[in-house]
Amino acid sequence: MIMPPRVLTVVALVAAVLPGDLAFSQEAEELPLTLSNETVVGGFVEPARRIRAEGWDWDHEVRIYLPPSYRSSDRTYPTLWVTDNSLELIQGALMGAEFGMAPELIVVAVGAPTGTSPAEFQRRRSYDFIPDRSLMGDLFAAAPDGTFGGAPGFLHFLVHQLRPLLAEEYRMDPEDHGYAGHSGGAQFGLYVLFNEPESFDKYVLSSPAVSQPWLEMEEAWNEEHKDLEAKVFLSAGEAEASDPVWAAAQIVSTVALVAERLATRNYESLELSVRIFPGEDHLTVMPIAYMRGVRQLYAE
Repeated sequence: MIMPPRVLTVVALVAAVLPGDLAFSQEAEELPLTLSNETVVGGFVEPARRIRAEGWDWDHEVRIYLPPSYRSSDRTYPTLWVTDNSLELIQGALMGAEFGMAPELIVVAVGAPTGTSPAEFQRRRSYDFIPDRSLMGDLFAAAPDGTFGGAPGFLHFLVHQLRPLLAEEYRMDPEDHGYAGHSGGAQFGLYVLFNEPESFDKYVLSSPAVSQPWLEMEEAWNEEHKDLEAKVFLSAGEAEASDPVWAAAQIVSTVALVAERLATRNYESLELSVRIFPGEDHLTVMPIAYMRGVRQLYAE
């Protein structure tokens, strides 16, 4: 089936951003599965590992950052889960933690392994992040079978398979798990927020697209529940509304419509922050959104 141009555009934008720290090269594919421990400014990066989600045909790479005081203390730490294997972006948001200028967090980055080709990287994240196309509205109706549908299983992987496994090894505070995602990763975050919000306590959601499914999911949640317990930082870049490519994905309007819906609900346990960052586009806004979101949601 030939997909209409607008559908192709939006489907592509569901998984629009490749983290800048990923290197896609033939040489990268030859890297060993386990990398050596690395001490970084302000903390420690554990060896990378690959773990397969139940029912998946491919492995996810899992990379873990430990905060500066981790090896000299015995306390538990809040844990922030970030998609797209974007560990370095969250590390940047935590700069200064060793001086008390940023929160001390364990960070778990999950995504396609380093060295995955761009096309395969996009294919995997589109499947991981998006629920069944029947829930996604008309713009997704013509997508080929198997393009989407992995969101429930990916959530199960993060919360019920990977989290207990890592909690046996690392001192994670069981009462403080956060989530961060950009673009398609933020769409996955909205899916979780409106279906199983208890999965995470905090949500940093940067530049999600296509408002229809998320508003419908929120409506269904509201019919059964009169509260929504979460801290949410929802944002986009101002230039995402003026660039024709990003405008087609309805990113700024999605942030506005979802924020307005949540504001009018008056959920007692919801703490919502919304930002439109001046001058930033879909690419440049990502590190800024993570920096601001993490600093705000984890402020003491």
